[in-house]
Amino acid sequence: MQVVLADLGHNQLTVSSDVYPLGVANLAAYADEKVTGKVKASYTIVREPEDLLAILKEGGVDVLGLSSYAWNHELSYWFAELARQLDPNTLTLMGGPNFPLTVAEQESYLRTLPAIDIAVRGPTYEGERAFANLMQRYVDTGAEREALFDSPITGNLWIDKKTGEFVNGGEIERITDLDEIPSPYLKGMMDPFFDTGYFPMMQIARGCPFSCQFCNSSVVSNSKIHRHSLENIQADLTYIAERVKPEIPLCFADDNFGMYQEDEEVADVISFLQRKYDFPQYIRTTTGKNKHERIIKVMRKTNGVMPMTSAVQSLNPETLKNIKRSNIKLETYSEIQKELQAQGMQSYGELILCMPGETLETFMESVRKLLESGVKRISAHQLMLLHGAPLNNPDSRERWQFNTRFRVVARNIGKYDDDPVVEVEEIVVETPTFTFEEYLEARIFHLLLTIFYYEGNYEELFELAAQEGVSAFDLIVEMASMIEKSPKAFRSMIDDFVRESQEELFATKEECIEWSKEHFDQLMDGSLGGNLLSKYSMIGRFYLFHEGLDFLETALRSKLSDSISEETDTMIATVVGYLRSVILHVPFVETLADSPKWNTIYDIEKWRAENYSKPLNSFRMDTEVVFETNMPEAKRRSIITRIETFGEHPSGLGKFTRTMFAKDLRRSLDYESANQH
Repeated sequence: MQVVLADLGHNQLTVSSDVYPLGVANLAAYADEKVTGKVKASYTIVREPEDLLAILKEGGVDVLGLSSYAWNHELSYWFAELARQLDPNTLTLMGGPNFPLTVAEQESYLRTLPAIDIAVRGPTYEGERAFANLMQRYVDTGAEREALFDSPITGNLWIDKKTGEFVNGGEIERITDLDEIPSPYLKGMMDPFFDTGYFPMMQIARGCPFSCQFCNSSVVSNSKIHRHSLENIQADLTYIAERVKPEIPLCFADDNFGMYQEDEEVADVISFLQRKYDFPQYIRTTTGKNKHERIIKVMRKTNGVMPMTSAVQSLNPETLKNIKRSNIKLETYSEIQKELQAQGMQSYGELILCMPGETLETFMESVRKLLESGVKRISAHQLMLLHGAPLNNPDSRERWQFNTRFRVVARNIGKYDDDPVVEVEEIVVETPTFTFEEYLEARIFHLLLTIFYYEGNYEELFELAAQEGVSAFDLIVEMASMIEKSPKAFRSMIDDFVRESQEELFATKEECIEWSKEHFDQLMDGSLGGNLLSKYSMIGRFYLFHEGLDFLETALRSKLSDSISEETDTMIATVVGYLRSVILHVPFVETLADSPKWNTIYDIEKWRAENYSKPLNSFRMDTEVVFETNMPEAKRRSIITRIETFGEHPSGLGKFTRTMFAKDLRRSLDYESANQH
């Protein structure tokens, strides 16, 4: 019996999902060990759409299982329809978190998917037992389709093709010991992906104790935490480290990594692997929402390659109550940021626009407080109404009076057998307390914040501003107020961002799909669509680097216009000259090869090394020095690897900069060859 399990991602514009297909690999590894009988199943794991297309056209597929996420549902369903056309006897399955919570919605949702025979439900994020139950039934019936549907199967749901009735197999118990799932790495199932440029992914623990209403991890059945043993984790990590390129990031699919005592032991293993294999150099995960002392300890043990995610979502007490969320005190956040900065570590802050009860004023106040706490990167996400998240339930929609629109999921489009396939998401753009005009205003502010403050892109200039009495928040507000005075190319970029931010929204899913098919070529070449915040921040950061830096300098001088001294004027010019000399921009092939010189009377890098503890004028040198710049080979290789995987266009840059620090996109000063003038 040939079983094909596909975790597809669009890959024609850029790689939309950049990790190994761990979810379907777990299903295959589990069923391969647990299912018994005379009929033996062989499992094929597929990541690329073109590979699945070839397999289906070759024929002989008995079971096709497809993952369903917000970023690949339409693609998966297109392949389900194709499989049905090519061979009506192929059993089509779909599973994943992109599934409604209420029974009534589950039934109505399945009725919109006639090409899917069975929804493999299981508990949230956990389909192994449900899939094994289904496969065991199929094997026991001798792979007879008719007999498969004779009675309900625990953890599975379907619409009976004969009677039209909705069949619900009922709930299934979660796996309490994740070692029950054989490692797909140790079984060799992940070997084909080591040379692809994708990122290896593991899941250390499952479950989330928090009940955030916007998240599909918040259901009560998912609240208890279950883990793999340290022995299994170490075996997988070692297997990966022995085979992957050192510069490839490592990803954990945990909801709260670093929050648990066992994670400290995992960090010890990672530290050992770093010494032996120089891997990992970057870890992408979601860190825990409390136990921050432990998370910092884990970050230390992993040598600063894992940023902390300060996912507060809002700092407005009313909003937090509405979404059933509790945050640690802001004073605690500030102490955490001081500790992270002292250790040279990074942290990210996350907010969500248009949450229940949020206003523009409370949103901006949240940004200000996060910046003042020391967070170096803030992401303001759109509020997506996800299947499986309580805020998407009918009663929540009615209670909070969301005004929603549909848009193309960024970068998640493609043409398959000449059919355009487009992913669509539903987002909140207005509430009774947050108007659409305010939504656009917040988006512009966030774009400027992302271009200029994100991860310390222009850290030295913001530090100088702070020493002159201008906060990062106030400087970005100043920039937002003087967009009309920005360089022409930069101003045009902002206008395009606002225009596209309105044009990307549609009242219905059908209108969105119709528009996307009419403008498909423009969506593919990047002239329309994409993750607009990411796309335009990449344009502002890497394509309009010089214009953006000029604008930042102009805004700072404007803010200081009443108090700027000759020395301050010189320091501003010096810092701007430094940034212009060290920061890379497109085309990377040229800027990686370029080695500009920089003249200075201030030792800016010593100032930074001492964590800006004293004013910049304390680092004035006796005479002007000329520094040469160079690009360390390890950094150059890491950048080239990511460009080869994702591309140098704005969409690709948005993907690969998620797994690099801003400091890695800078040249180094050559102190040994410095000349005094």
